[in-house]
Amino acid sequence: MQAVLFDLYGTLVDIWTDESNMFTYNVLSKFLSYFEIYYKPEVLATKYQEKTEEKMLAYQEGPFGEIDVYQVFEEILVEGWRKQPERSMVVWLARLFRSLTRRRFRLFEDAQPVLDELQHDYQLGIVSDAQWIFSEPEIRMLGLDKYFDPIVLSSRYFIRKPDPQIYAHALRAMRIEPSQALYVGNDPEADVAGPRAIGMPVILIDRENCLRQADVRRVRDLREIPNIIRTNSC
Repeated sequence: MQAVLFDLYGTLVDIWTDESNMFTYNVLSKFLSYFEIYYKPEVLATKYQEKTEEKMLAYQEGPFGEIDVYQVFEEILVEGWRKQPERSMVVWLARLFRSLTRRRFRLFEDAQPVLDELQHDYQLGIVSDAQWIFSEPEIRMLGLDKYFDPIVLSSRYFIRKPDPQIYAHALRAMRIEPSQALYVGNDPEADVAGPRAIGMPVILIDRENCLRQADVRRVRDLREIPNIIRTNSC
C-alpha cells in the first residue's frame, strides 16, 4: 500500500448547509443592489434552484455527470447585469452564498490525528463530490491542503462518484496502480462501486454504526486505519 485517498465531506469534514433559508437570498439581494443588480430575494432563490437543476440535466453525460456551480452564479450575474462580470465577482458571490448557507463546519475529531500519522508513510489524496468554488478555500481553512496531493473534486472534471474515472484521475497523478491505494469514504452508494470497479480496496467510516448492511470493511474511527494497512487486512 502506497497511498490513501479520502472522501472529504462526511469522512474528514463535518458540515451542514441550508440552501433553503430565505435569509441567505435577502442578504444576496442587498449585496447585488450595490452593483445595480436588482433581484428580489424570492426571484434569486428560484433562479439558483432552476439553473442548478437545468445544468444537472445538461451535464448528464452518462449516469454520473456533474456540474460546476460557478457557471450558475455567472449566469445569474449576466442576466441581472446585462454584461459579463469579472471572474472575481462571480467567485465573491458564490462564496458569500456558501458562507451564508453554512451552519456547521469542522473537522471530525479523528481526522487530523490519522492524517498526521499517515502522511509520513503514504501519499495522501482527496477524491470527492464537491464544488471547487466552495471546497478549495474550505480545505485551506481547515489546514487540510498541507496533507493532500492530488485533490480531485468532481466539479473540476464534470464527473462524480461512483464513476471509476474520478478515482483514476487521482491514481494517474500519483503514478500508482489501484491495488496500491486505499479509498476511505462514508457513503455505501457513492464510495464503494467505483474503487472496486478498478481494483482499489475500500473502507467506510461508520461513526454511528448505521451501515451494517454495507458489503465492505467498516471502521468506527479513522484512527483504526493505520493498523489495518500495516496488517494488510483491508
